[in-house]
Amino acid sequence: MTHTFSQNDVIQIENLNAWYGDRHILKDINFSVRKGEIMVIMGGSGSGKSTLLRFLLGLNTPASGHIRLLGKDITAMSTSELHDMRKNMGVSFQGGALFGSMTVGENIQLPLREHTHLDENTMRIMARMKLEVVNMAGFEDLMPSQLSGGMVKRAALARAIIMDPKLL
Repeated sequence: MTHTFSQNDVIQIENLNAWYGDRHILKDINFSVRKGEIMVIMGGSGSGKSTLLRFLLGLNTPASGHIRLLGKDITAMSTSELHDMRKNMGVSFQGGALFGSMTVGENIQLPLREHTHLDENTMRIMARMKLEVVNMAGFEDLMPSQLSGGMVKRAALARAIIMDPKLL
């Protein structure tokens, strides 16, 4: 089956295949996502959803096929190019993946600390702004253990959007 790609696509998956031993997990997967479009990946347990996401993040390399993000084929990137590409991605993990030894604000600021040279005050302001976006203004000084499950997910989303990523 052929899939038509567009210049407006921010994600392009072409003939993607993945194997775990003898088990063919992803079979000639083709799809694209345009700027501003929301895509849902659904399927039963063991159908390859997490595997596909790991490929999209460049954490694993597929057996065959191409993955283009923002017009660049990540399957052909060097480690440093892939590192730079990941700065354009925001990821919110299923369980939140907040660090329990850091406050909510420190968790949200972490990508800024790792990838920018912003001063402390600017990072605090940015974290507060993102907390406002997810309806959690005023919770930056709490520890993750003090949050409800839904609040953990919203804090994780605030961390995922702190760098204003092109892909979320």
